[in-house]
Amino acid sequence: MIEERKTFCGYLTQIFTLYGITISIFILFGLLTGEYAKEVSSLFALGGQGLRFSTMLQLLGMSVFITLFRVLFFTDFLFRNMAIVIRTVGMLTGVVGIIVLFVAVFDWFPMNQPEAWISFFVSFGICFAASTGVTLLKEKAENRRMEEALQALREEK
Repeated sequence: MIEERKTFCGYLTQIFTLYGITISIFILFGLLTGEYAKEVSSLFALGGQGLRFSTMLQLLGMSVFITLFRVLFFTDFLFRNMAIVIRTVGMLTGVVGIIVLFVAVFDWFPMNQPEAWISFFVSFGICFAASTGVTLLKEKAENRRMEEALQALREEK
């Protein structure tokens, strides 16, 4: 089993952690490109002045879906014997698919504008790389603690 903690509060924590990070990133983007992006994207309809409630709700919905994909692919809930690489690819495919759906339904940016898609994939790639890096560092630290605990146990015997 990859993930031990499977409580409703644990999932809510994941959703709102992701949501907080997402909102923070959108605030930064809004401050940097808000007035320009206002003309191109419904996400930044208020320009540098902030985010609309509807945008914040859409981002919350996206956080729920991403957490759902994480639960489906990174717990033994559905895919018990699937390799981690395949789970990761499955989750990424699901996340990109839901984002494409949100782009189309909520008019986040023009579907036929290559620059918008390039910007999206670059920012998504940066966020994914950062997230992967943090996860790997966390796992490495946890493995180190477990190794130290095991070593201490061996020394006791």
